[in-house]
Amino acid sequence: MTPRFTLAAALSLAASFSALADVRVNENFSVNGYAVGSWTTTDPDGGKRSETYLKNGTLFGNTDAVKVGLLGTSGKLSGYGSMLYLPAAGSTNEAGLLDAYVTLDAGNGLKLTGGKFLSYMGYEAFDAPNMAQLTYGYTIFAVPAYHTGAKLDYSTKTFSVGIAAVDSVFGGAKGFFEGDREYSDDIGLEAIMTYTGIDKLTLFAGIASEDTDKAANKLFIFDVWASYALSDQVTLGAEFDLQDDVGKGWLGYVGYKFNNKFSTAFRVSGFEADGGGNDTKWTVAPTFAISPNASIRAEFSLAKGDTYGNYKFYGVQAILKW
Repeated sequence: MTPRFTLAAALSLAASFSALADVRVNENFSVNGYAVGSWTTTDPDGGKRSETYLKNGTLFGNTDAVKVGLLGTSGKLSGYGSMLYLPAAGSTNEAGLLDAYVTLDAGNGLKLTGGKFLSYMGYEAFDAPNMAQLTYGYTIFAVPAYHTGAKLDYSTKTFSVGIAAVDSVFGGAKGFFEGDREYSDDIGLEAIMTYTGIDKLTLFAGIASEDTDKAANKLFIFDVWASYALSDQVTLGAEFDLQDDVGKGWLGYVGYKFNNKFSTAFRVSGFEADGGGNDTKWTVAPTFAISPNASIRAEFSLAKGDTYGNYKFYGVQAILKW
């Protein structure tokens, strides 16, 4: 139920191109992107088994995609635009234009950004090369990955804060790829703080809020997460979030790096609905790095619950980034 469905694990605060390998065109322009393809199967208890091959048809994830981005810089100004293609995704998930924003670096840690950009919220990443698994965990779900507006960020060596005014903190016609694309009767707001003053520890807290006639009550989401590098081999992560009048979500993560080629992610996540019902999902996801720009990832997930039912998920994914 994650919004990557938003959801920036690479850290969600990183720009969507941060973990990609920029290919420099000249001193002002570079390109980056990735291509991912997969085979997956979802085997529900008492239901019909579903298999996909290069069709983007997984539960809570986009396992097949091609993204191409262009980054331009000129003095204190920079801009980034990207296109995302999802094979056989259908009208609700076909993204087209993804990133489209310009950033002014005002100096002294202050940056102003306007356009279409990734939400602050959530522990798990949006782009497949930045993820540790194929699918997302059961956490917050209302916030789209991308929305349009303006944001102001201030950062020092130990902390950063940010505030964004956007078209919506609900997904629009294209689901988590955009907001509702209108500002006439409601504006979405996000505010976050990140602290990195303790060695190897990152702490995040954020809120998202919007008054809208699309829901019975004002939308309010609270999200906190932490990431800690226990050693060169072990990374720990945890997230808790709640959405007013909807429910609470949580996530626990352990990443273990066996060597420079092989690592494995272990995740457990859950959701408790305010109206009753609980869901839990256990995930194991090993990754093998063929090269710095190419890798193979697999996932097995076991899910139990009232909202999404009981099922087993298996998947293998090839990732190429540039």
